[in-house]
Amino acid sequence: MEFSEARYAEIARQILVTNQWITLWFDTNVPFWGKPPLAFWSIAVSYLLLGITEFSARLPSLLCSIATGLSIYVWCQKRLSTNTARLALLSYATSIIVLQTAGSVITDPMLTLCTTLVMISFWEAVKYKNHTAAHIMWALLAAGMLTKGLVAVVLCGMACGLWVVLFKHWRDFFTYTHLFTGPILAALITAPWYYLAETNTPGFLEYFFIGEHFERFVQSEWAGDPYGAVKDRPFGAVWLYFLFAALPWSGVLLAGICLSRTRASWLNSFNENQNLATYLLIWALTPLVFFTPAKNVLITYVLPSIPAFCILLALLLTRSRWQFPLAGASVVLFFLGSALLYQIYFDSHRYNQRPIIDKYHELNQSDRGILIYTGKRRFAPVFYTQGKVLFENTETRHGMPSETFYIAVWDLWLAEQTARLTPRCTPSVTRNEFTLFYCPSN
Repeated sequence: MEFSEARYAEIARQILVTNQWITLWFDTNVPFWGKPPLAFWSIAVSYLLLGITEFSARLPSLLCSIATGLSIYVWCQKRLSTNTARLALLSYATSIIVLQTAGSVITDPMLTLCTTLVMISFWEAVKYKNHTAAHIMWALLAAGMLTKGLVAVVLCGMACGLWVVLFKHWRDFFTYTHLFTGPILAALITAPWYYLAETNTPGFLEYFFIGEHFERFVQSEWAGDPYGAVKDRPFGAVWLYFLFAALPWSGVLLAGICLSRTRASWLNSFNENQNLATYLLIWALTPLVFFTPAKNVLITYVLPSIPAFCILLALLLTRSRWQFPLAGASVVLFFLGSALLYQIYFDSHRYNQRPIIDKYHELNQSDRGILIYTGKRRFAPVFYTQGKVLFENTETRHGMPSETFYIAVWDLWLAEQTARLTPRCTPSVTRNEFTLFYCPSN
């Protein structure tokens, strides 16, 4: 689907086409400064191993989601109980946002893996005086910086700092988090790429740290983004996003809060594990509080909250047994709902250009010719044709090539283009607000 998935998949493909692993490219001579490269590198490696397909583009998100789930399970089993670990993994793996993003070409699953491991490592370093965990924490903060920038440092730093203040773990914090060698380690991992990216395309650092980290956050009509549409959301929209993203478990939480007996039981469980439970609560709430005033916010921004929310919920629900059928039902409903939504909405949406491309590939087998798309550049046609597609709009035309060509015409311009193309060209298929014309050679 356009735009984000196809754009990210194509940007990763361009790494292999250009053999440039430092600067990401949005278009010819247009660098992509919107994200650091780690998630795109993982997709490019997947392409190298498995070929350039939809599956290989999405595989890194799936692997990161699985790794996050396993990290939750192992940590909970070590510090709580096997039953709590199972419940935490169960709720995480069946939350709507996790099921959705695990199958998407998107950077958030990798960021969530990094922040989850950072928060686990911080707890192990400060609470259990583990020096190795502290070094792992700094290395993973660096990985987060190479995935989505400073957001990993800000979210984890705010959560960990507040917990230290509340429980007065100052001595252990300064002793076991390696505040001198840790940042050096993180800088050694991150600084080379940021330096080379600025050297290759001057202006990157200003755009990325000022534009992407500050102006996007505070300006509802930020005009500095050349890569996509600005999302203008009302104040506090991230909380509604969280309630939907964490379904069905956010519903369980709300129901438990409303029932006095359940609320009392949960409060007892919370108090029995007050130190860890508070840490998890702060971890879960920090991204929501941080993005509350944000003008540009997406539902995926709540994903780093989900692991902590699921662990905390499992801690409260350890004595229950009805979560297993609820989790099973949520998976079934998710996939049924997804299939229905695809049939109703996505299958016929103009952002889904695969039916047009599939028809072009079929016709191109018998009479080879270039594919032309009317309108602005779309990443899905570029991805599916491996870059062998041209684009034109009403201001700039490629003319009528003498050799065979195919042209996908947007319905908005169909009458005008049909008059230009006939009698040479004939329509082959009409799908998703586009008509594919076959134009044999003169």
